[in-house]
Amino acid sequence: MLIYAVVLIIVVAIITGYVYVRKNKLKDKTNLENHWQKFLRADSLNDINGIDFYGNKLIYNKYLRIEQLDVISKVANSKVNNYPKLNKLKEAAFNKQLYYKRQLA
Repeated sequence: MLIYAVVLIIVVAIITGYVYVRKNKLKDKTNLENHWQKFLRADSLNDINGIDFYGNKLIYNKYLRIEQLDVISKVANSKVNNYPKLNKLKEAAFNKQLYYKRQLA
């Protein structure tokens, strides 16, 4: 009886983990365009908090395209001298660019 309970707990944990990961993937895909538009708007308004917030949301979105990443990197690099708050975004964008441009063996 104890073995059945342990197996049931493990199965429930695996199913819950799968549902959680699937839900996050779907959320990333649906939020990409919305966050991208908000990032562009924050850039045009020179809203540093918005640039930082939406830039970080986009950097960690697995569906981010390289063209979008290049824009985020340019914005962060151009504003980091006046706004040190964007340094983490600049570094995250740089690291993501390295990841996208890595050599696959």
